Amino acid sequence: MFGEGLFANGRPEYEKEPGAAVTEARVLITVKAAPQPSTNHGDTVCVAGLRLTDNGPEWIRLYPIPFRYLEADAKFKKYDIVKLKVSPAFKDKRPESYTPILDSLSIESHLDPWKPRHAYVDPLIGAFDTCELNARALAGSAGPSLAAVVPADIDKLELRLFEGWTPEQLAKMEAHLNQDTLFGPKTDKSILLPPRFEGHYRYRCSSRKCNGHRQGMLDWEFTELQRKHRGDSDEAAKAAIRARFLDQMCAPSRGAAFFLGNQLKRPQAFGVLGVYAAGVR
Repeated sequence: MFGEGLFANGRPEYEKEPGAAVTEARVLITVKAAPQPSTNHGDTVCVAGLRLTDNGPEWIRLYPIPFRYLEADAKFKKYDIVKLKVSPAFKDKRPESYTPILDSLSIESHLDPWKPRHAYVDPLIGAFDTCELNARALAGSAGPSLAAVVPADIDKLELRLFEGWTPEQLAKMEAHLNQDTLFGPKTDKSILLPPRFEGHYRYRCSSRKCNGHRQGMLDWEFTELQRKHRGDSDEAAKAAIRARFLDQMCAPSRGAAFFLGNQLKRPQAFGVLGVYAAGVR
């Protein structure tokens, strides 16, 4: 951990909440993953953050969120504090997974960098290393599915052209185009454009026995930066992406921490959901 929290140290992991009771939650949004195809919503975003409790922060995953179809006043940003009602996701055994009740969502405030954010995020940084997360997942343990790990060193950001949506993913989005929606008429819906590149970080975590990790970059900001450089050549776009997500965000002076999350169907597959400047004070 890098320091004390605002009020208490919180819980870096906890057991699955039983039942399906609806509760109120205050959540500091730290992660917005890139949108993925969905049959019911066209495309959805997995959002994660810190649930703010009297005992400190704890991880929470909010899914599904059809972000493109939310009302304008509900389109939150990273590091917004939001209020909403949630219930444990009964089809998802991961303890941190909750189903959001979207019509209850409101934006309370926004935290500027960096000190106001550190007060909430610091208590959970470095509670686990990537090797431990992987080992527990491979052993079938109901371990944490969200964490903030501290890389010992970051070797590279690999980039390659994305092959496009699979036939199954396209079928999901096309099915959504042909059904009524709570978020607007059919004319408001469109197929989600695929990203141009996919990226993977190669790094070593803080475990002394670490032989290295290769994990996909899943942050929505990663795909948005690609769109800003859609007119550039492949090499120029790659250079801009590396300048932002490697040279700048992972600079030694920033003390980068990786927000990690795993997949429901492949719990041993963790990806990088975002990069946090833990060392900037």
